[in-house]
Amino acid sequence: MKALATFVNDWIVRIEKSIAFAAFVLMLGALAADVIGREIFGHGVFGAVKFAVYVLIYCAMSGFGIATATGSHLRPKFLDKAVPEALASVAVRLGQFASAAILLTLAWAGLTFVQLGMMLEERDVTLDVLIWPVQLAIPVGFALSALRHIFYGIWLDLLPAESAVAE
Repeated sequence: MKALATFVNDWIVRIEKSIAFAAFVLMLGALAADVIGREIFGHGVFGAVKFAVYVLIYCAMSGFGIATATGSHLRPKFLDKAVPEALASVAVRLGQFASAAILLTLAWAGLTFVQLGMMLEERDVTLDVLIWPVQLAIPVGFALSALRHIFYGIWLDLLPAESAVAE
């Protein structure tokens, strides 16, 4: 099972990195085209800013997953020494399951939000596209990060080393 969890996690992060890269390129391209259009031709590209915001959502949610997979999340460390060393692994395991529970709650709330948008058939007035496919990135991103935290809680050795970040 651990090998399967590692395989799934590796594939998810590869997909997230691809989505983040593609979304960033699309966002950059749309905004650059809009600015160039304004500066050279006197008018920007219609809907470019809205489009950039929508792909930013995909970029952000895939980036959230990448941060989970690489140990790059910012987190408060002031309580790290509050737990005796003998109970540290239990505390880490509980922390992973608590993180998964929070993320699953956020995924459920996000899915409820998406379902409402689907039911109302909400459309963007500028681009005339359905909004729910964009919003779907939110519950999917949270659910995939929750799955990782479940894996980390079960197999502590899968937990990525934390990135060295100034506190």
